Amino acid sequence: MSKKQPNRLAQLIDHQAFAGSALPQTLADNMRLYIEATTEIKELLIDCLPEEILSTCWVVGLTSEQLTLSVGSMTAANHIRYLQNAYLQILTEQSITFKQLKQIRVVVAKISAHSLSSKKPLALSATLSKSHKANENQALSQNTKRTISQAAEHVTTDEKLRKALLRLANH
Repeated sequence: MSKKQPNRLAQLIDHQAFAGSALPQTLADNMRLYIEATTEIKELLIDCLPEEILSTCWVVGLTSEQLTLSVGSMTAANHIRYLQNAYLQILTEQSITFKQLKQIRVVVAKISAHSLSSKKPLALSATLSKSHKANENQALSQNTKRTISQAAEHVTTDEKLRKALLRLANH
């Protein structure tokens, strides 16, 4: 009678799931810093920036001398770049956080949560369904088949699931 070896792969998956349940401390700290900076920026520039720019504007990078903002459109980015000196003056004069700021960088986020929820749900769902249809007819790669086979042989104990996975891998 052979003793079954403990499933090292399952232990690894459990460990990774546990490790992923909390953000690394530096990432959590950066997120908190960026959220606080975003709130402060929106309060300081509320009278300068149009609402449609403010609503999609987020701090995504911050050093003592450089602020990086993410906005929802190229028009918004160009607006901020064009008036960068005026905004720099307001921020450096009215905030301790931005006292030493020398430059504002602007990046355009392709899809923001705001635009997903209100503006383009139909266009997005059409795009997603097209990409799903494109993937429907593609055969599984050898690497994917190998991974499925290994999972069927070494990870699962359910016989029906094992057979279904092996059938999938052999198609």
